[in-house]
Amino acid sequence: MKGKELLILSVGVFLTILAWMVIDIFHIQTKINEQINIKPVQVPNYQMDKTIIGILKEKMK
Repeated sequence: MKGKELLILSVGVFLTILAWMVIDIFHIQTKINEQINIKPVQVPNYQMDKTIIGILKEKMK
């Protein structure tokens, strides 16, 4: 093999590995986004009963 052929071969291998890594990172990122979108966050809606505060104040005395 001559130097030019070796250079072309090494650049081809480098670009293949680089493309493989980029595709793998993109695949992992889409999997993470799918898992995040599946589970929406639900915030409970609590209502405070104000009579409880009065009862607790009386018990503290």
